[in-house]
Amino acid sequence: MRPARLVLLARGLRDLRRAVDPTVLVRAGSVDALAESALIPAARNLAVAINLLPETQRAESTAAVLACRVLDAYEDLYSGSVGAATTVLWAARYLVGEDPVPPPPLRARVLREIDAVDSILAERIADVRALVGRLPAAGEARVRELLIDVATAMADNLDVPMSRVTYGERVLGRVVVYACAVICENDPDVGTEDIVELAHCVGAAAQLANDLRDQEIELYGVGTSAELTHEIVLRLLTPALGAFALLSHLGRRTRSKGARAAVAYMSITTTAFFCSAVGVRSPYSRKLRLLGAVVAASGTDRWDAMLERLRESVDATVEFLLDSSARGRQESPNNLFPRFDAHSQGTSMGAIVVDSAMALVDVLPTGAMRGELPDDQIRRMMIADHLAFGSLERMHPGDSNAMHLLGTRFQTAAMSRMAPHLPFDSERQS
Repeated sequence: MRPARLVLLARGLRDLRRAVDPTVLVRAGSVDALAESALIPAARNLAVAINLLPETQRAESTAAVLACRVLDAYEDLYSGSVGAATTVLWAARYLVGEDPVPPPPLRARVLREIDAVDSILAERIADVRALVGRLPAAGEARVRELLIDVATAMADNLDVPMSRVTYGERVLGRVVVYACAVICENDPDVGTEDIVELAHCVGAAAQLANDLRDQEIELYGVGTSAELTHEIVLRLLTPALGAFALLSHLGRRTRSKGARAAVAYMSITTTAFFCSAVGVRSPYSRKLRLLGAVVAASGTDRWDAMLERLRESVDATVEFLLDSSARGRQESPNNLFPRFDAHSQGTSMGAIVVDSAMALVDVLPTGAMRGELPDDQIRRMMIADHLAFGSLERMHPGDSNAMHLLGTRFQTAAMSRMAPHLPFDSERQS
């Protein structure tokens, strides 16, 4: 890694926890100066990850992130205004060069630090448009499609509010699909339906993290911060399975070490956020997160070791959430959250959920019950239930075919365990 990059990363880590000075963004005298000064305040840990990317990917990702922040400004700060959905779409069309006239300026009260950054980026939308417009043709096309898709999802949500899972999949999930295309350099396998579904899981998980960070108590219909944490971590179970499957896939399909380090860094910091929210130990201390990401990017074995550390933290988070007893805590949490090999099982989310839930069920006693189940087995049953119902939540309400397929997968998996000599296998339902 070049010295200039190391300086950039060190500066980014230093500035992560500093208060934003909006005047720096206002005074930025050029498009490049705006991009450099706005990236850390607008994207925080994502900005550090972007600075790990190769130069061409870094420039494209910076333009994409800042443009998405502009859309977020129009979505959040225009929310409740007449024509908010139309204005978000207008902003997207202007950013990609389809409309020569910029959208109307924002007139909203700024409540959060990030809102101030987004508001300034919206005021300088012409400069952000210039960042997008000067990208190479392939990169500009990718960003154009991303912005139109994200703006359409935001507009739809402004018109008729979506479930948080659906919103996360359509907005942040779409961003993850874009990121996969960039870091895997348009590997055709990244665009398959299964991989897109896994990317949507990551988007749903990221949206849950945002909602927890922003303390969206009212959105979730709960009364306290503790109840919100409980609700969100339960909803995280199914997306987490998809996220680990995607990370396993990307670790082997991403050629650039810098890109792998970027993915690892975001995975480590997001996991650390959930651990902190619940009150369990993070997989890496704050000082070692960047180093851990760089080490994980250096080889397949180290990548897998990083994933295992993250899984152990998810185990600990789930165990803590389910309020295990002292007896339950004597067992290592490694067995609570299911393990699977994404390469041997494939990347179909339906198969992953079914096989993971059934793996939890497989360890339950098979004989007649005598007394209550041990606490660790009760927790396994609870997790299996949440995985199954979480997969239903991700489906569109009217998609009876998908529901029938999922039910058939579970039925087939159960029958294969009751009559193992019969040719039943959940994978054959793909």
